[in-house]
Amino acid sequence: MTHDSPFAALGNTRDTAEVEAQVGETIHVFAPGHDLTRIGDAFSLLDRAFDGDLPGYQNLKTLYHNRTHTNEVVLCSARMLHGLHMAGQGLDGDHIDAALIGALMHDVGYLMSDAEASGTGAQFTASHVMRGVEFTRRHLADLPPDLLETTTKVIMLTDHRKHPDWVKFDNLQQQRAAFATSTADLIGQMANREYLERILFLYFEFEEAQIGGFSDIHDLLEKTTAFYRMTKARLDQDLNGLSTHLTRHFGQQQGAERNFYLEAIERNLDYLERVIQIERQHRLESLKRGGVVEKVLEMKGNL
Repeated sequence: MTHDSPFAALGNTRDTAEVEAQVGETIHVFAPGHDLTRIGDAFSLLDRAFDGDLPGYQNLKTLYHNRTHTNEVVLCSARMLHGLHMAGQGLDGDHIDAALIGALMHDVGYLMSDAEASGTGAQFTASHVMRGVEFTRRHLADLPPDLLETTTKVIMLTDHRKHPDWVKFDNLQQQRAAFATSTADLIGQMANREYLERILFLYFEFEEAQIGGFSDIHDLLEKTTAFYRMTKARLDQDLNGLSTHLTRHFGQQQGAERNFYLEAIERNLDYLERVIQIERQHRLESLKRGGVVEKVLEMKGNL
């Protein structure tokens, strides 16, 4: 099954049940006997947490770091693990679980407790990674200690402001699990069909967190290509270029030796180059996907 559109090939990440099913199917392609119970338990914990059904927590309020983002990261992580397996760098069962549970929990630090009265959770942008580690240690304490430890390292490596060396790995499998999920976090979001629109949501998260130093939404749009150049250097150098293994996954699963993630990112960036040539007052008219612009204008008025 080949696709002209890379976005179509990446699938629907809004539907969590569909994503969970695809993650399971992908794992069973390369690890047929793998027990999906722990991953399923992590999906259902996150459902309860993000929906506001976990005692002591509010529902997830951040607009960019939302359930769709988590879904795109865990699905991309499963595909990464398949590609690594095909490249002779496969993971054992516990490290498969750690990579995927870490992907599911990597942004749970944006959740606010009932005691945290104001804000959306975006105020925790700088600390959300370690908040996610604390959440995981508390709510997944029944995992075997080594698996829990690896899962927390997977989460820690998604702090992209730091060089990967800040996390000390005990073995190569642990490092691969973390590098796969960290890679998926970066390319999953930038390959989203609505990435350019969702940058508007990201701007308001940065504003609330008082980080980023962007003068306005247009400043962030104009600097996104440069951000991708930095991200690409991190992917290729710091994270060992693991994203290339996705081509193997798509070759086997969809019959096309193509990296649909990188193709989707390139399409987004090509379109962005056209958008930023437009005068600022008309620019947002070109960002029509997902009803994002309408939602932002409703929240914030004129941009």
